[in-house]
Amino acid sequence: MSDVFYLRLLDPPAAPADFKVLPESTDGCLKLHRVDWKHSYLAADGRRMLCWYTAPDAESVRLALRQLQANMDGLWAGSVYGDDWPGSPALADANFVAELRFPAPPGKGGFDAVAAALNQDGVTFVRGFAPTREAKCVCMVHAPGTRAVQTALRHADVSVDAIWPCTSITPPVPATQSSSPVSTSAC
Repeated sequence: MSDVFYLRLLDPPAAPADFKVLPESTDGCLKLHRVDWKHSYLAADGRRMLCWYTAPDAESVRLALRQLQANMDGLWAGSVYGDDWPGSPALADANFVAELRFPAPPGKGGFDAVAAALNQDGVTFVRGFAPTREAKCVCMVHAPGTRAVQTALRHADVSVDAIWPCTSITPPVPATQSSSPVSTSAC
């Protein structure tokens, strides 16, 4: 299975409650294309969302999201870093997302260096998602505030595109025919 990520802008903004119930049509579409929604992070202002899926390939996720009328910008296949590290924090521990750029695709060594720099400044690296062929990544961290993340990333010597406080979203339970979904589309 492939790890596939989707970083998208939301307009209008969403709230965590909008993702409590997964409409049957969305659940059916994901199942049809064998897409498993693993986890998401919603920006505190509700205007950005990062989603993590597993699927046979990125095209399966594209097909499912296209059927759900989602914009395909910001979708990429890649790797997860930090999930197999000893003492890895839970995905739900992240309270900030940092969008980063590297001089070259970061690989495990790049994430090791970022995690070490973050940990020295009191910021905990939770997970990192990196595209297969691009020199960018997204890191989920736990930190006391935005300034702590900014300081730690300066020490890591990476370019920062954005840092945003987030709420962890676990995949909701699919709606039944008798329930009324809050949201008409998942990420």
